[in-house]
Amino acid sequence: MIRKTFYFLLTLVATISAQNTSANFTGVVSDDNGQPLPYANILITDNNRGTTTNLEGKFGIRLDPGEYSVVVRYIGYRTIRDKIVIQPGRTVHRQFRMVSTAIQLGEITVVADDEFIPLEPETKSVIRSGEIEHIQASSLNDVLQLAPGEKTTNPNLHYSAEAVIRGGNSIGTQVIMDGVPLSNNANMQIGIGSVSGNSGVDLRTIPAENVEEVEIIRGIPSARYGDLVDGILNVKTKAVSSPLRMKFKYNPHLYESNLSGGFNFHQWVFNGNINLALSERDVRVEGDGYTRIATQLTATRKNNHSSFKHLFYYTRTFDESKEKPGYALREAWYNRDYNIKYSTNNFFKFSEMSKIAGSFSVSYTRQNSYLQRLISRDNLVLSDRLTPGTQEGYIVFGSYLGKKWLKGEVWNFYGDLYFQQQFSTRSIFHTVTAGATWRNDFNTGKGVVFDPLYPPVLGTQAIRLRSYDELPDHQTLSLYAEDKITGRAWRPFTLQIGFRYEIYRPTGLWNGDDLIQSLNGAFLNPRFNFSVKLFEQTQIRFGYGVTSKSPPMGMIFPGIEYFDIVDTVAVVDPTDPEKNFSLISTYLRDRSNKNLKGYQQQKFEISLDQEAGPVGFTVTGFRNKTENLFRSFTTPLIFYKKSFPQYPDLSNWVEKDLLFESYNRYINDGWIEIDGLELMLKTKRLPVIETVFSFDAAYHHKKSGWTRETSGARRYSPELAMTLIPFYPPLTSYEKTFLFNYRFQIQAKSLGIWITLHIQQELFNLDGKTGMTDTLAIGYFADNGETVWIPEAERTAEQFIRLRRSYQPYQLLEELRPNLWLFNLKVSKSLWKGGEVSFYVNNFFNHRPFYRNQRSHPNYPTYSRRNPEIFFGMEVSSTLGVF
Repeated sequence: MIRKTFYFLLTLVATISAQNTSANFTGVVSDDNGQPLPYANILITDNNRGTTTNLEGKFGIRLDPGEYSVVVRYIGYRTIRDKIVIQPGRTVHRQFRMVSTAIQLGEITVVADDEFIPLEPETKSVIRSGEIEHIQASSLNDVLQLAPGEKTTNPNLHYSAEAVIRGGNSIGTQVIMDGVPLSNNANMQIGIGSVSGNSGVDLRTIPAENVEEVEIIRGIPSARYGDLVDGILNVKTKAVSSPLRMKFKYNPHLYESNLSGGFNFHQWVFNGNINLALSERDVRVEGDGYTRIATQLTATRKNNHSSFKHLFYYTRTFDESKEKPGYALREAWYNRDYNIKYSTNNFFKFSEMSKIAGSFSVSYTRQNSYLQRLISRDNLVLSDRLTPGTQEGYIVFGSYLGKKWLKGEVWNFYGDLYFQQQFSTRSIFHTVTAGATWRNDFNTGKGVVFDPLYPPVLGTQAIRLRSYDELPDHQTLSLYAEDKITGRAWRPFTLQIGFRYEIYRPTGLWNGDDLIQSLNGAFLNPRFNFSVKLFEQTQIRFGYGVTSKSPPMGMIFPGIEYFDIVDTVAVVDPTDPEKNFSLISTYLRDRSNKNLKGYQQQKFEISLDQEAGPVGFTVTGFRNKTENLFRSFTTPLIFYKKSFPQYPDLSNWVEKDLLFESYNRYINDGWIEIDGLELMLKTKRLPVIETVFSFDAAYHHKKSGWTRETSGARRYSPELAMTLIPFYPPLTSYEKTFLFNYRFQIQAKSLGIWITLHIQQELFNLDGKTGMTDTLAIGYFADNGETVWIPEAERTAEQFIRLRRSYQPYQLLEELRPNLWLFNLKVSKSLWKGGEVSFYVNNFFNHRPFYRNQRSHPNYPTYSRRNPEIFFGMEVSSTLGVF
């Protein structure tokens, strides 16, 4: 009965959505050899109506009677423009044969853009596989350098690399792999080596090989995307049948090899990739560096009504910092992780006007981090107490090698389901999407592991064993709806309007103003994008949107801070524990903030797109305003050393000494404001000289800070007759950068060569702080444990004058780094069919000027090098045959 009902509903939806959708403009799009081109874009420029071809290259659009202009686009092919006349009761059919403009260098496909007016209203950059291979990217992090405003760095895998878009925060950038967002919410690996807990996804773990394209969404995203603030890296890997291909890559810091290929089996396409990369951090120490082993297997089945895609990933990483010979502290660390992941993306079309689509993923990551360093002290008094109180301590004599492990087992479950319906109302066409997203992240690892008798740290702030399995799940739920409207109202336009309701760790329904009760916030995020064609080659776009990001588990549950205060210690004979005695008191402060809220960003944006003959450019102005950012807030404390005159009675004690301590806890307190201007200009491939010129410029003005007070250094105040810690107003940091990129690309098909001269100019780079002239305290933490706030009118009173903070004159200066040039060269050359060699040199003039840091002492100035060192690399690849 249930099955029959289900099929009846499917049939009913298909029947309803099929009504009045018969196309009266149909056609076929093929290449110059007559082969169909699936997913070619068909655009009616008069009303911005569009569609794509199916797997046979066929398409159909329903249009009202009239005359229309048609544009046919396909990546790597010359755009076709045509005119059609739709008459009542008649069908117009066209056959479009497109001419390829792509250049094949081995297996590198060189594509020159033929159109410069974006079809979508959101601002994004699309980086295709040929560009990625040309720059010899070693990870997804290197691909970011092709976006406006990004500085060139030499490719390596030495340290954790997170994505930052438009000067924002790495935790606010979302990375999507084949339709499934990667989550770092349950990553508790913090404080050992180069780890990315409480931050964004480590991009070193994602090879740049076998990537079809990367979308870098910098503007206002669709309502389908959530749990992000600054932007999106949307990665699509290859899922095609292709010859087996071997690639070797080398630079002074990196060795990388890759094997990829795909084949057809019945109605399925299988594609696989195996990647091995080794980055040496210190060539003097064997094994000191980063190793990545990554594999991927994709199985895809498509037809005109449905698509099924299954992906399997396995990644193994070794990030090692070995013990250096002769280094007295004997410090060393490693992070050894592996990840196993399965994901699937599917859709089913009820008709040409409606479909249902969904994604699901399950991922398991085992994390193993280790830190060692020499602990040296005459004697160390230890406690293993987990509750407040006093007990006899354990005395450890002499030096030992302290060791600590962080062991995590992270599970990530993800599911997304949406329904899409298209319909028209006269000359207006709607694409309505509605869906829901669910994610659950949790960590079942052993957590913090060490030998309690030989702890890895010294000092009052102690450490205890801790299991991550005790932590609750980190669930998020999102509901979204969006309508993409295209049509003509005076001029052709596209309006994309929607909302996303995000709930972080939901607990129930109806709580005050929130529809769904949650522990870490519920956010209603509207999204709006609008574009209108003022003229055939002129388009204006503007938008407004709100995005939000959930707090990671490492900030919500950082754990309990233990303070071990040694009250008394008497060592008579280190060789006889019975003759030694100590008392140690333990105090606890819970650093968890179970109700830490997510934070939001408001986005404002306006763009002008202009095409003039072989040249096109886009100018974009934007403002991103972020509030309630996460801040690790310091809270001062008072503890007492005790004397117990009636020992073993611990209930009676006398204060012996006073100790100031502090602990940190995450709160919502930060803010960032970024104003920016971006310009992107590009030419078509110019005939005769076969050259493409592109230019991008990015100006960013960033201000950031806190809203609550900051703590000063502990001091004694004679006027107040006490030791205290003063509080001051927060400072505001600001940065201004202006970066240009000039690229001259010679793409000579006859010679089988692609040469890129990349010139980067940093016109200026300025940073500083405001608020430093306000040196008066606004309050203080007294030695009796009380917090005292000073009224504004009394801040200049004599008893508070000594509490002022002081700065040297040079600390008030701005850092204004002057104009800087950087020259890079990249060459790709075909060797034979399926074979190519690529070579690059970064900073080939080795221009690395010194800059004197203005905020350094005039008698002891410090200097910094600008520009990366001269650097080179090469790769060779070849196909090994066809499956």
